[in-house]
Amino acid sequence: MVARNPQGSKRGLPPQVVESRVRVGIPDRGGPSLTSRLHTTAQGVVTSLVLPAAHPASSQTVGPLPLADLSRLPRDASMLYDVGRVDSAGRIASNDIINALHWEPGSRLDVILTPRIIVIRAAPDGLYFVPRRPRIIIPSHARRPHGIKPGDHVLIAAAPEYDLMIVYPLSSLDEMISRYHSAESEAETP
Repeated sequence: MVARNPQGSKRGLPPQVVESRVRVGIPDRGGPSLTSRLHTTAQGVVTSLVLPAAHPASSQTVGPLPLADLSRLPRDASMLYDVGRVDSAGRIASNDIINALHWEPGSRLDVILTPRIIVIRAAPDGLYFVPRRPRIIIPSHARRPHGIKPGDHVLIAAAPEYDLMIVYPLSSLDEMISRYHSAESEAETP
């Protein structure tokens, strides 16, 4: 079963966000074609990523993606987080994340490299596969630019509703934490 949004594209970005409410199509579940519900953390994060279509029409270069402002996101359980250690082959064991995403051995994946994060998402024509023993695999071409080495820890943020996960290397975490604390100290200063 392939989920489709109201515009008919396969598992892409959510529909337009309007005044903190979003219209989401759920035709595959037998419900009405459009329902209204509150904006979730996953929708906010995925919308901010501005990912290319799952089936890119051309090999256009994608610009850098902004980091999500995690300090302002409500905790609504639409995102699942884990911290994992990268082994020598770029694998991370995170059964909770893999189970939440419903990725099975052989599932095809896309890896999208950006200047600050790595996005891994389900894609019917993806170049990568979930291994026989399900693990998150960060290919070497994605680890190298971020300085991710064996033994390093990374933050994994999964959006199961969108079949994707975001890998935040330590440098991105440093930047987010620094921004958060700078904003907090500025807010406290009269």
